[in-house]
Amino acid sequence: MIKKLKERFNNEDGNIILFVLGMLSIIMILFVFVLNMGMGLAVKEQSGTTANQASMAASSVLYEEVRQVIFEYEDDTLEGALQAFFEDIEEKVDDKVSELSGSFTYNDWSANEIELEAFDIVLKEELETPVIREKLNELLADEDIESLVINKAREAIVQNGGQLDGAELMIENNRIHVRAANEFESTSYDGIMAGINENIYQESAGPEIDFLEDVWNTSNTIQLN
Repeated sequence: MIKKLKERFNNEDGNIILFVLGMLSIIMILFVFVLNMGMGLAVKEQSGTTANQASMAASSVLYEEVRQVIFEYEDDTLEGALQAFFEDIEEKVDDKVSELSGSFTYNDWSANEIELEAFDIVLKEELETPVIREKLNELLADEDIESLVINKAREAIVQNGGQLDGAELMIENNRIHVRAANEFESTSYDGIMAGINENIYQESAGPEIDFLEDVWNTSNTIQLN
């Protein structure tokens, strides 16, 4: 009788051990699953940051280059509207900055944001004159600003640890959009969820640039890889 009880106890003890080991395996699998879900969400957020930084950097270099071309251009042979444009635009931008700075609408804007907005508004108004639009397109074509913008977007993606494979720059509704990704690599347990490598893409757009589509002279969709 005692012998049978010992055998039954040993058998139940073994079953408990197997049960505990089984539960530990299930817990580890669930832990790995949750861990990978969290990592995936983190990479998705990182991809959003990468796309945002790239679109903002591309927009910034566009503004800088266009401003430099306009403010530093000199040609004594210009006449009429062109002469007035290059002589007066900086003053017009300064006046617009003062106007916007005093507006309640722009209370939360930084000085740099207001200055860019003022430049944007003034240039858009001036480009309604065909001769000015034609001259500006000529000057920007000589500078190849599109290449500078594209290269700046690529540079920002790489600096943020992003992947150029599948990355795109798009011009839409007077905004520079960038689609970019960071790489997700899974963590595995006992071969489960092993070997999962995937680029998680996000898209972001820079600020609206009213004159963008007037001065952008290349394709509206650029592959960045």
